[in-house]
Amino acid sequence: MSNFLKSAFKLFFPDKEDAALAKVDAKSAVVVLPEDKVSQSVAEAELPVSLTIWTIERNRYTAARALCTDVDVYPSEAVDLIEDIKGYVLDTPNGENVVVEARTGSLVGHSLEVVRDGVRDMSKGQLNTQLDTGRKEFNRMKKVELSNDEFWQAIKMGSSETEVMQDYQE
Repeated sequence: MSNFLKSAFKLFFPDKEDAALAKVDAKSAVVVLPEDKVSQSVAEAELPVSLTIWTIERNRYTAARALCTDVDVYPSEAVDLIEDIKGYVLDTPNGENVVVEARTGSLVGHSLEVVRDGVRDMSKGQLNTQLDTGRKEFNRMKKVELSNDEFWQAIKMGSSETEVMQDYQE
């Protein structure tokens, strides 16, 4: 259960310790927690952040289209890819996992293990340079903004690169 749901649940259904400290107003049936418990619950409730994730569709000779969509991620769910570079492991509708780099939103691989193996011998600077170069290429292209469903249908994660499954009108 996410931290947000736990905190929200705790506000309405305090545990025994909180219940002992809480005052209950019988007329309105509102549970009033002590101020320190409320601020603790609010701090635990993490809000999602919108992240634009993207990939560049390529054909045999050149970059074809820049596909992107927005997803909600929780900063606390970020995982280390290398040193201070974070990423998110997202579940696709077809049950696969993909890895997205947190700063640029670049779709970098189909599993955390493969991504970590690929960057194991790279320095943080080399990986940042590679990510920034990809982001600059993406920014120069005309973007095809898709819904989440369309985005996941349009790509298929292969062993090392993204392959196109469907064509979408630009």
